[in-house]
Amino acid sequence: MMRGAGYELGSSLSFVIVINLGGIAGMLIAGRFSDHFGGARVATVWFAATALGVYLLGIHMALPLTYVVVFLTGLFLFSAQAMIYATVAGRASDDNRATAVGWVSGIGRFGAVFGPWLGGQLVAAKSESWGFTAFAIAAVLATVFVALTGLRGPQRTPQRDAAQQLTTTG
Repeated sequence: MMRGAGYELGSSLSFVIVINLGGIAGMLIAGRFSDHFGGARVATVWFAATALGVYLLGIHMALPLTYVVVFLTGLFLFSAQAMIYATVAGRASDDNRATAVGWVSGIGRFGAVFGPWLGGQLVAAKSESWGFTAFAIAAVLATVFVALTGLRGPQRTPQRDAAQQLTTTG
């Protein structure tokens, strides 16, 4: 898709490294922000930034600026997904936490398979420019869905502290 946007093959391959370096930095940064603001809020903002970054990648820019956009897109994209896991794990009750995280992981894996397939279909149809728009729309939808579910408070009941549990149970 990057070749279709007018970039050389060497640059297009370098973008893979840069987006993953952004993902590494993003995990470190998003974790800190999530501890302070909450995973759902961070994921919502991060997915919105991802949508903007992916959309911008469809516009041919100067190479140094493109590297910055690719890095920031990776930073926001990969860590937004990780914050979804943290949010679901934190909000699920003890008896269904593994199931909830499993469902989220399964849906994420579906996207990890469907996305490259869709990209390949668009490249084969010589419609690479639509790929950036399609993936930006997916990130916008993620923003909306996470924002909607993030508005709900945690569903878990308050935990009793250890001293209270010992006195009540024996």
